[in-house]
Amino acid sequence: MATVQKKKAIVRFKQDHLNEIYQPTKMQFSFVSAPKDGSRQCHSLAQCRDFLHDAAKAQLTKGSCSIYGFKYAAGSNPAVDLKKMRMLVTKAGLTKDGLKAFEEKMKRAIKLLHHYEGIAGWTKSTLSKVRTDKPEDNMWLFVGPVGWMKAPSLVSMYTFLIRLGDKDIGEYKTTKDLVARFENLTKTFKGSDNDVSYLRACFDKMHLVIKHRTKLFTPVAKTNFFKCELGTLHNNGGIFKLCSYMSPDKDLNNRLKKLHQAEAKKNGKGKK
Repeated sequence: MATVQKKKAIVRFKQDHLNEIYQPTKMQFSFVSAPKDGSRQCHSLAQCRDFLHDAAKAQLTKGSCSIYGFKYAAGSNPAVDLKKMRMLVTKAGLTKDGLKAFEEKMKRAIKLLHHYEGIAGWTKSTLSKVRTDKPEDNMWLFVGPVGWMKAPSLVSMYTFLIRLGDKDIGEYKTTKDLVARFENLTKTFKGSDNDVSYLRACFDKMHLVIKHRTKLFTPVAKTNFFKCELGTLHNNGGIFKLCSYMSPDKDLNNRLKKLHQAEAKKNGKGKK
C-alpha cells in the first residue's frame, strides 16, 4: 500500500454554492496553486469533476469560466499550476472510523494513479495529508506529473481514478489484471453508482489513452482543450465522454476507437 507523506499546509478558498449532480462518494476536489504561488486552494471545492477541466482551460487561455455556480478567473483566482497536477481531495463530516476508512481509499487511489503513471513512464504521484486552520478538516493533496494536465480528459481521468479508490477492487499487478478487476466490478456491483456506470465505458480504454497519448493528443496542451463553448467542454470534455467516443473532437474519438478495435482484434475479441 502507498505511503502518505508529511502534512502539507494549504490556504483555503471561500466556498460558493454549486449546482451539482449528486455523487455517491461525496468526494470534493480543487486544484491547488504551486508553492511559489502560496499553495492555495484555487477555487470552490466541487463534487462534479467537470469543473476542474473548466478551470484548467481558463488558466491555460488566461480567461475565465462561470457555470452552474462555479467560477474561476485567471489572474483573480489563485493560479492553477500548469507544470504539475496538484489536486486537493476531501470528504466532510466523517466519524473517526470514517476518517480511517477514507485514508485507505486515498491509498487505493494513489496505487491506481501509480499504475497508469507506470504505463506512461512518468514520475509517480505523491499523497500527503493536508494541514489547515481547522483540525476537523479531512483533506488530502495529490501531486502528480505535468502529463495529467495536458488534456481535459486526462485531468478528468486523474480525479476519476481517485474516486475509484472508493471501491475495493482487490489486488492487481498487470494492466490485464486491473482491467479484469474493473470489468468484474461493473458486472457484480449492486445498486446505482455513477462511477461504476462511467467505468463500463472506461475500464478497457483508460490504459490505451495513457499508452497512446502522443497519438491521441498534441504536444501543446492548449490545443487539446477543444475550441468549443463552455457548456460543451463541461459536459463532454471528460474521460467518460472520450471513452464513449463522444468528446467534442470527432477525430480524437475515431483515433481512440481504432486503437481499441486494434487491441480487441489482437486479443481475439473482434471489434467492439
